[in-house]
Amino acid sequence: MTQQINFTINDREFDVVARNTILLLLALTAQGSTDIQGMTIPLDFSEALIHVWYSALIPSSIMSHLQDRVKPMIVDVCSRIANKPPNTILAKTWEFSAGRTLRLVLKKEDWLKLPEFLDIPDDMTLGDATQIRRAVTLAPERADYRDRWYFKDASPFMRIAKQRFREDGLLLPFGHPRMAFDTPNP
Repeated sequence: MTQQINFTINDREFDVVARNTILLLLALTAQGSTDIQGMTIPLDFSEALIHVWYSALIPSSIMSHLQDRVKPMIVDVCSRIANKPPNTILAKTWEFSAGRTLRLVLKKEDWLKLPEFLDIPDDMTLGDATQIRRAVTLAPERADYRDRWYFKDASPFMRIAKQRFREDGLLLPFGHPRMAFDTPNP
C-alpha cells in the first residue's frame, strides 16, 4: 500500500491505551528484525501480537523483544519529560522503516506509568500468572454463563478447546506445544 493512512485510537481506560501502544510498538519494531548474520528474520509477529494481547504466558523471545526494543523507546521519552510540569500533555512521534510513524499523546503521569506495563512483578511466577487468569475465566459464579456459551458451540471439540484456553490462558491450537510459553505476560 502506498497511500498514507491515519488512525486515531483513544480510550478512557489507560490500561487499554497502554496495551494498544505496546502492541503497535511491538508490530512496528518487529519490521526489519535481523538475526546474527544480519539476515532479515521472517518471523510471524502476528502470533506475537496475539499472545501479548490474549495469553497469560508468552515465550521468552517475545518478552526479550519487548524489553530490548519497545521498552527503551518508552523509557527514553520518560527520561526526556522528567522535568516537565505535572498534568502536562506531551507527544512523541516515532519513525520506523518505510516511512511508518506512530504518534502518541499522553499526560506526563501516563507516560511515566507506561514502562511498568512491560515489567513482570518480581514475585510473579508462571503459576501466579495462570492462577490470576483462572480466577477470572473459571470463576465459579460464572459457571452457568460458560455452560450457556459452550452449549451454543458447534462441536464438543470447540468446547474442549475453549475450556483449555480458559484453564491455561494460552491462545493456541488444541494440541500445540506449550513448552515455549515460559514467561508471565506483563
